[in-house]
Amino acid sequence: MSPETVQALNRLLAILCRSFPQYLQYSRPHVPKGRDDVLESIEAMVTDQNTISDRINRLLSDSGSRRRTGDFPMEFTDLHDLSIDFLLKYAANYQEQDIAKIDEIVQQLRTAPAAKAIAEEALGMAKGHLDSLRDLTLAPAS
Repeated sequence: MSPETVQALNRLLAILCRSFPQYLQYSRPHVPKGRDDVLESIEAMVTDQNTISDRINRLLSDSGSRRRTGDFPMEFTDLHDLSIDFLLKYAANYQEQDIAKIDEIVQQLRTAPAAKAIAEEALGMAKGHLDSLRDLTLAPAS
């Protein structure tokens, strides 16, 4: 595997492992009564991200490459104790940014078919997650 492919896969891994939904599972935002569905949706997104991250880890490991996930963005720490309904807007914005970054990675991996396939799957998943976040934002709080 080329160094460029490893670098692109590590960028993708960092996006998935250090996403805002991943952060929310550790920060435990305020969830008003009747909004448990939001946390369930976030947990499902995290599970999806972890599944693809595991595949990237195996691909990197099989090639003898090291994986690098980095840290959560520092700006996330300002948002840890707010209401989940307020945070959904941030989650959608961060998801849009992640989609743009993943799309760039897909383009970078055009000469690495196995890695590109995983990146394309991650891109489709991220777009689906954005739709879910938007739906949750529009859903009325009970």
